[in-house]
Amino acid sequence: MIRFLIPVNFAPYTLKAIEYCTAIAEHVGGEITLLYCYTNFLSESDGESDSETDSGNEKSETTILSHQDAYTELEKLKAHVLSNTRRSNNLQIKLRVLDGYPEVAIQLFCKEYYPDLIVMGTKSKGETIKELLGSVTLDIIKGVSFPVMAVPINYSFNLDKINNILFVTDFAKCEYTSLHKLVRLVGTFKTKIHNVQYCPAGKEKVDAEQLKEYSEYCKSTYRNQSMICDYICGHDMVAASMEYIENNNIDLMAITRKKRNFIAKMMHPSQTRKILFSAEIPTLFFHK
Repeated sequence: MIRFLIPVNFAPYTLKAIEYCTAIAEHVGGEITLLYCYTNFLSESDGESDSETDSGNEKSETTILSHQDAYTELEKLKAHVLSNTRRSNNLQIKLRVLDGYPEVAIQLFCKEYYPDLIVMGTKSKGETIKELLGSVTLDIIKGVSFPVMAVPINYSFNLDKINNILFVTDFAKCEYTSLHKLVRLVGTFKTKIHNVQYCPAGKEKVDAEQLKEYSEYCKSTYRNQSMICDYICGHDMVAASMEYIENNNIDLMAITRKKRNFIAKMMHPSQTRKILFSAEIPTLFFHK
């Protein structure tokens, strides 16, 4: 059973994340935990510096609820979700309310819960760079070792038509662990995974042996999963990825965050912010 964790603050973008995650979970079968974090400390607007206020931007759209009120609202949300699922017997929903700031409490809870996937909402292009610098979603992506999926609030989806997934990978390092997790998540969908490596020098500089080795592994290991392997080129990795997404009707983008390799520059916090700000489709971040 796949464990999904959805941090909730009842803002519209977190409700979009719930909608998207629920549709996946009922399709693959899984357990969802809705997590609300509250604090009895000062609200974001009381006596804090500008930087401290910025870090709470994702929470500022909602009223901070008490423990009991939060649990009551989560119960209502659970009932609403179950009433709108087509296969509710394929889905379990648990509720948790924790004291603490989300960017801290979520990370601590992950060490207890070990989620297979954390699903969070983002305002995406609707938010300013200043807001994105302090978003809880970005803090969680940077702070946990578990996969995190960011779902833009304006994304319109049909999970019956997840046709193409872009997996930005490194053929030389053979990111098989992340690929396995991706296939486990989407394997029941009729989808094609585009394994793509960024090559800034152009396709004439690619390593054919690396591409061949990776392609052969994919074919022999995932016989029932449609896959292709290719390269993208350009001066800017994020821009090249977004162009590939548009040209190939990509429904989901997946990336592995690493400390050392060609993709590390892309996964620098500033580049992660750029992806979150630019992406119009859900983006899945793996960690290694």
